[in-house]
Amino acid sequence: MATGSQHLSVIEIADICDVARSTVSYWISKKSLPARRSGKKDLVSVDDLVLFLRSERQTVPHALLEQVGGVYPQPFRPFKRCWEYWASDSHGDRCQHCTVFELQIKECFTISLSPNRQCPISCHECQYFSEYYELPVAFIHQIGKPAAVYKDLSIWSGNRAWVQLCAVEAEELIGVGIEEFVHPESLKTFISYSKGRVQGDPAVPERYRGVFRSGNGGKIDVYLTVTPLVKPAGACLAMAERAE
Repeated sequence: MATGSQHLSVIEIADICDVARSTVSYWISKKSLPARRSGKKDLVSVDDLVLFLRSERQTVPHALLEQVGGVYPQPFRPFKRCWEYWASDSHGDRCQHCTVFELQIKECFTISLSPNRQCPISCHECQYFSEYYELPVAFIHQIGKPAAVYKDLSIWSGNRAWVQLCAVEAEELIGVGIEEFVHPESLKTFISYSKGRVQGDPAVPERYRGVFRSGNGGKIDVYLTVTPLVKPAGACLAMAERAE
């Protein structure tokens, strides 16, 4: 796929979505995936492909979230808890036995390690997580510096540079506590400054020096910038730079 392309060919879509070319052609001819002709090729916009995959309840490949534009329009709709989203699907058969349902937790992925978690798939593969949480913060994939969105000290998503800095897999980020990345000697400051930034305290600096954990158990000196977001409400964008 060409970097920054806003339209994809059948071959590119097949490669990204890991399906046969005939499947993509079927989506276009029979399943109402919008496409336009360019010479002998059918071209599909990234936005239309994302919306189509969501309507078919298929996982949106991570590569699509990294395209220029990266934030896709979503029609207004009432928020659904995960068990409501899966109510008419066999996926939700055990929802009422899950800790998320019992405690009425809104952001279900933040307790993904609970022993009483009943969800049969990982959050990284979950269409509900993709629609309600990953897509709204997809803009982080347009940031060159290590960046992550977190709320109440739980990571929602991180970009490739953050994954590389912290030496983790992308799927390991979802719902993980920020303490897994911030070194204990900086954790108290991070928590205090995060709270102050969300509350609009002018005495709290936007950028400060801190320490992250490295993949081998060591330390990484960084400059950390924390910016409260308008949406999702209560969430923050964290950007890190190695301190020389």
